[in-house]
Amino acid sequence: MMQKTVRELRQDAAELLRQICNSEEAVWPKQGSLTADIFFREASAQGLAPLLFRKLTAQKGGGWPAELLARLREASLRLAAAELLLEADLRSLLASLAGIGVRPLLLKGTALAYSLYPEPWLRPRCDTDLLIPEADRDKTDSLLLRLGCAALHEAAADGINAQMSWSRRRQGLDCRYDIHWRISNASGRFSRAFADEHLFARAAAVPALGEHARTLSKTDALLFACFHRAGHFSHSGDRLVWLHDLHLLCQSLTEEDAAACCSQAEELEISTLCADGLKTAAFWFGTVFPAGLAPLFKAKERNGEAFAVLLQEGRQAGIASHALLELKGLPTWRGRLRFMWQNIFPPAEYMLWRYGAKRKSALPLLYAKRTAEVLLVIMNISKNILRRVRITNQP
Repeated sequence: MMQKTVRELRQDAAELLRQICNSEEAVWPKQGSLTADIFFREASAQGLAPLLFRKLTAQKGGGWPAELLARLREASLRLAAAELLLEADLRSLLASLAGIGVRPLLLKGTALAYSLYPEPWLRPRCDTDLLIPEADRDKTDSLLLRLGCAALHEAAADGINAQMSWSRRRQGLDCRYDIHWRISNASGRFSRAFADEHLFARAAAVPALGEHARTLSKTDALLFACFHRAGHFSHSGDRLVWLHDLHLLCQSLTEEDAAACCSQAEELEISTLCADGLKTAAFWFGTVFPAGLAPLFKAKERNGEAFAVLLQEGRQAGIASHALLELKGLPTWRGRLRFMWQNIFPPAEYMLWRYGAKRKSALPLLYAKRTAEVLLVIMNISKNILRRVRITNQP
């Protein structure tokens, strides 16, 4: 059942959320162990608290607990108030970046909040993701430091980490930014196939955020959202707000957009990921698919699609699948050996950040731990390869 793809979500809360999200006649259960406090925490963890408040206040009846409605209202008011400051800070940052010739693309939550949601505060998020050309990294870092931003706990490591997190305090609120120099921090192979330069060429304006705001085209945004969901699936499962993003993106497509999605998905070898993500979104939110997406669902399972392995469950299996995909995606053995070396022996700064250590004296133990983790990944990769060989050789 598709609700099981959402990790750590109680079954009674899941069914009630699904009914509300599908605009079905939902009634608060008079029996059972589900309380207003539990349901509020479950909805908040899934990023749905403000959407839930909007839906429940528009619904007549249902017997919803006053405590639940009050907490949803308070959470929504806090998000709406914070959004005013976050928007002002983002507009200021985009203008400053434009002043030095950097025109980033807004990614994920913030981009969708201002282009698809009725109100931006209805899409909770902890930061704003910005994609920049890799050539603009140094001047972007310099600007952020001049603007009073502080680098957070991440450390860049070529081949492993392709983003940096920054934050600045504004009127008691932390305005956080993730600066990416490739579209997917999880996969260099996908980023190369998706071709960042083409994403910038096809960029769409975000009028709600001013003249300097741009984001992915609708088709690129949908493909990226499907891949982002799959990239997290093995170790954290689905999050309902991500599925709601897919729902809104799908509903916004024209027939031409839908046909382009099918074509691009096949080229990128992510048709299976897209079909699975959209079907799961439809289960939760009643998504109506444009006719142009039909080839995505009617085609037989693409056994040869490289990225389909990302849909398996289990953290270790997911890490192994990611590593194997990256290795296969590199064109030369030299590149593969470099990738392996970087993952076993990352820079010291990255090791201290990754394992939460402060003293360099801890590095020998950290590298020993890292080596053991990599050996476990190699064992899992070997098991995956042997299993595929057996399947291939079966009569």
